[in-house]
Amino acid sequence: QLTCVFVDNGLLRHDEANQVKKLVGAGTENIYELNLVTVPVSDRFLSRLVGVTDPEEKRKVIGNTFIEVFDEQAARIEGVSFLAQGTIYPDVIESSGHKDGKAHVIKSHHNVGGLPDYMKLSLIEPLRELFKDEVRKIGLELGLSYEMVFRHPFPGPGLGVRILGEIRKEYVALLREADHIYMEELRAAGLYDEVSQAFAVFLPVRS
Repeated sequence: QLTCVFVDNGLLRHDEANQVKKLVGAGTENIYELNLVTVPVSDRFLSRLVGVTDPEEKRKVIGNTFIEVFDEQAARIEGVSFLAQGTIYPDVIESSGHKDGKAHVIKSHHNVGGLPDYMKLSLIEPLRELFKDEVRKIGLELGLSYEMVFRHPFPGPGLGVRILGEIRKEYVALLREADHIYMEELRAAGLYDEVSQAFAVFLPVRS
């Protein structure tokens, strides 16, 4: 009864789309053989980010485009009634989505704030009140691999917010490779699991 929509926005980590397919796609040896639909739309995302330099504006462009792509895919599924999202509690806090209304926006998350009115889907967010460490415990209980469960956090807008200034296709490609090398070296040195998060950033400098 489940259709998984994986949006490849062109801003993902090295080989991430293939890793996801290998983990949960049909025909794999994994315990989960899910109905996975991969949507390659990197050109659409990158074209809309031309000239956008403000980090929060980037998040909004990427988030709005994500919703648009997802809406197109949802329309192709007959009898769909619900949307399940992996929203976790830090997403809610950072987007000032907590019910007391006292929090300030740290950064917006496209999965917080509900769906546009024209999308008539009921939202299911089973992890919404859990922190990352709690979600990881659930992942292990469900039989997901340690390597996948304990990957470092990665922002929804992906590499788009790790590029300072304008986003270009060649910048994304360079950053993706640099980040991959960095992660490989951390693992080789036995340090990957010793730090909670590490990543490369593309700076607009020419020195």
